[in-house]
Amino acid sequence: MQSPVIATRFRKAQVSTTILGAGPIGLATAYEFAKRGEEVTVVSTSRNTGKAGEVNAGWIVPIMASPVPAPGMVKKSIGWMLKSDGPLRISPVPHPDHISFMSKMLRNTSKARFEHGLHALSEFGRGTLEHFDTYKAEGVDFELHKTGVLMAFKSEKELESHYAEFENSERYGLKKVTRMTGSEMREIEPGLSQSVKAGLNCSDQYSINPTSLLEGLRSSCEKIGVTFFETSEDIYLKENADKSTEVTFGSMKVSGDHVVIAAGVQSRGLMNQVGFDMPLKFGKGYSLDFHQETRITHALYLSEAKVAVTPTNSFLRLAGTMEFGGNPLKVNPTRVNGIAQSSAEFFSFPIPQQPKVGMGLRPMTPDGMPVIGKVPGTSHVYVATGHAMLGVTLAPATAKLLAGLIFSQIDS
Repeated sequence: MQSPVIATRFRKAQVSTTILGAGPIGLATAYEFAKRGEEVTVVSTSRNTGKAGEVNAGWIVPIMASPVPAPGMVKKSIGWMLKSDGPLRISPVPHPDHISFMSKMLRNTSKARFEHGLHALSEFGRGTLEHFDTYKAEGVDFELHKTGVLMAFKSEKELESHYAEFENSERYGLKKVTRMTGSEMREIEPGLSQSVKAGLNCSDQYSINPTSLLEGLRSSCEKIGVTFFETSEDIYLKENADKSTEVTFGSMKVSGDHVVIAAGVQSRGLMNQVGFDMPLKFGKGYSLDFHQETRITHALYLSEAKVAVTPTNSFLRLAGTMEFGGNPLKVNPTRVNGIAQSSAEFFSFPIPQQPKVGMGLRPMTPDGMPVIGKVPGTSHVYVATGHAMLGVTLAPATAKLLAGLIFSQIDS
């Protein structure tokens, strides 16, 4: 990836659209807009803000496009939280904003709300796999694996609790999920242990090396004229009386017709600058990367551990946990160890003692649905955030929706 342009001197540039954020959503949007002949500038921070773009699981899984708040979540959450290394932690933050957010999330665990969100996300994700195929056909260079996702279970009972979620996959243009025995799972993945008793094969799903996607999209954007600025300064946004927009950072000013806020968990603060607040919190997750002696060839979901496993050309990644509240940038060794220990039960090989640890902050909304559209109270400021664990999966669809909203004047 080329070195970022560091903004150090005054320069005023007229552009059509300024995109704030250079993660999967921001870069996919920049690429989509530039392909349409629009002038695009991307502004991002070089600070450590817990960006999830490079440390996520890298799954492209429209079959798993569902809201985080789900029926049964409350009961399961209590059990997980009783374990210091469990897959979920909600810090007891005595702040009204935190309490309000978690209360709203709990209200969204009803079956009716979950099914409504599931249908909406599944429809939105329709065509996702084809979008990534198109990226490849257009020359976007990134590491893509089409080996599907295997879901591993240590009991038939656990499998049954998940199987119903995929019964309507064909309705959204996806292949039917196949049930497998533990022996059949090990035939495909010999690295799985005898503790795996059953499985589901989501054969038409994809996985990627997340860093390679960011590098590939950025390179393709640069080739078609997108300008990039990366800054360590505070980023300020405003909409003028004439409806033009201004983004300033340090001595730099970028003016244009539209702004798209696609800055993950930082999006809330940027929206505040134009007079709008929305409930958006971080859900912290961790990744563990290591060289694998026993080759895993499929993306795996270790159900009881709540861990995603992604094989890349150079390392194997374990990704998991969800932490609400607390210090956003602090790595919790107990949670990291929990991922390693719970995953080890599924493998026939040992997990290295000192993997490379990554941490990222997922942008979460109370209902588990992304927020995409015009920021209320503005004329030309748009937002795309709140994708939770579906940022990579829904990035191309989000970019196309934004292009329609902005350039076709579709009402959001």
